[in-house]
Amino acid sequence: MVTSALDLPSLTRFDEACALVVAYLSKTIPLAFWSVSRVDGERQIYVRVQDGAYGTTAGGSHAWSDSFCQHMVTGSTPQIAPDAMAVPQYAAAGVAQALSIGAYVGVPICDGDGSLFGTLCGMDPTIQSGELLDQAPLLHTLAALLGQTLHADRLRAEALDREAELQRSALHDQLTGLPTRTMFLHCIAHALDLHRRDLRPLAVLLFDLDDFKAVNDTLGHASGDRLLVRVADRLRGALRPADTLARLNGDEFALLLEDGADPVAMAGRVVCAFQEPFTVNGTLITVSASVGVAELRPGAEVANVDVLLAHADAAMCSAKHLRKGRFAVYDPIMALTRTRELQLRDLLRQAIAAGVIEAVYQPIVELDSGRVIAFEALARWQHDGEMVDPSVFVPIAARSGLMPDLTDHMMRLAAAQLDRWSTALGHRQLQVGVNVPPTLISHADFPARVAACIRHYGLAPEQLVLEITEDALLTDPNSAREVTRQLREIGATLALDDFGSGYSSLLHLQQISPRSVKIDRCFAHDLDTNPAAERFMAALLALCRDLGLRVIVEGVERAAQADVLRRLGCSHAQGYLFGRPARPEEIDELTHFAR
Repeated sequence: MVTSALDLPSLTRFDEACALVVAYLSKTIPLAFWSVSRVDGERQIYVRVQDGAYGTTAGGSHAWSDSFCQHMVTGSTPQIAPDAMAVPQYAAAGVAQALSIGAYVGVPICDGDGSLFGTLCGMDPTIQSGELLDQAPLLHTLAALLGQTLHADRLRAEALDREAELQRSALHDQLTGLPTRTMFLHCIAHALDLHRRDLRPLAVLLFDLDDFKAVNDTLGHASGDRLLVRVADRLRGALRPADTLARLNGDEFALLLEDGADPVAMAGRVVCAFQEPFTVNGTLITVSASVGVAELRPGAEVANVDVLLAHADAAMCSAKHLRKGRFAVYDPIMALTRTRELQLRDLLRQAIAAGVIEAVYQPIVELDSGRVIAFEALARWQHDGEMVDPSVFVPIAARSGLMPDLTDHMMRLAAAQLDRWSTALGHRQLQVGVNVPPTLISHADFPARVAACIRHYGLAPEQLVLEITEDALLTDPNSAREVTRQLREIGATLALDDFGSGYSSLLHLQQISPRSVKIDRCFAHDLDTNPAAERFMAALLALCRDLGLRVIVEGVERAAQADVLRRLGCSHAQGYLFGRPARPEEIDELTHFAR
């Protein structure tokens, strides 16, 4: 018996592979019975069958102890027996007592880890010639192919499960269960589309807890978290099913009204919801909320989601200035009352133009060796002898359209310092990352500015790391894809920053093809104390490994966190445990680790 050359189509799924292999063998080696089976405990279950003699169907099963295959997989009997009854174990098996079996062939099917999945098995009522033995190479090849396809199916399923878990986490806050900022932005964008098309009214309420920091400082962060959970639960009870409540970050919440509900009345209900104290660990905590309202009536125009949120934020700030536990409705005149911001905006513009914004650098290290392999450049601004916190001036820069200039300035500072370090080190392997705001990823001229910066300072293109967040891929996906494509062609290294805190998706990773991802610090916060956090980190790391990405975990502050990351196979980390952001002259001595 001579088989034809093996010529099977590409197999993408295990069930499809089983069907094609069994059909192929039925034509190539004309035994009356062919099957793929799996071993499940004490049963041998048929996954795919072509049977012209015994009446077996897919889904049927029999005791594993009665089968020929139990002996074959242990190696105590031959895998190919032209005369099965000449083999004592086969002649004594339960299957032989029930069926007339002349010839038998069987080959184990193993999963990717080497464990037994089942068997590829053929039988015939008549005894076959010795030429049946010549089919051993073909049978082993097909069994190996089935094992590889099974393993690929499982890897694919695991990757999909991980992505689904990431998406669930990205779209819903783990602490309160409310939608996250990313999901809320999607909801507002959809509501704005309906507003433009159908003149539907909508409103956004933005509010945070007054003096929430005092709760954390006096009772601890764990109690602060429990308070946020109580707040979310109470607010759910005060709202209607159609209202969209989200936790944006920290103690900041937002509410979207889409069906013409009175936003002023709703703001009053939110304020009133805080009149009763909250009970946390047996302690009564009284807090209030300041609420800002931005309303769009039919026919009113607003530029985009960011503008609507900025209006709500301005109203919330106005409410806080009036008195805590109040609400305010946005009015354009509110922009004029934000004197301090206006002053800082002009001063910041002057500081950027004069080049007085400084860069400090935080190291990124190899966890096993402690070797510094990169730095992240962070902006610092000192005005009149006082440091202005980045949480103050960076949002002002974003609202004032200063981010392109600030980013260009930071790129030049980082590139110049990287050139000096590279000269001192004698190689161009050290990298420095610069944060790129979402708006720049849609600027067509941004890649040219990056290329010019790399050329001017004589860097290897991959030394400059552009850290972008997933929000950059949501506002204008087509422009973002084109800009990131050009940045890859330049050779600049792309890193996806704050991974897991936005709408984390394999699609985003495919679109921008980053070389690395930086896992957001929120996932490392309780990594050494919370088994659930460790399991989720393990899933994140496994997903990134499967995709061939370098992973950097941010926010590592304790040795115990680093120990967990090493155990999970994480290679790189960043955080106060390894070094705080510092000026170049304060960290020159560290660069020897990068040699």
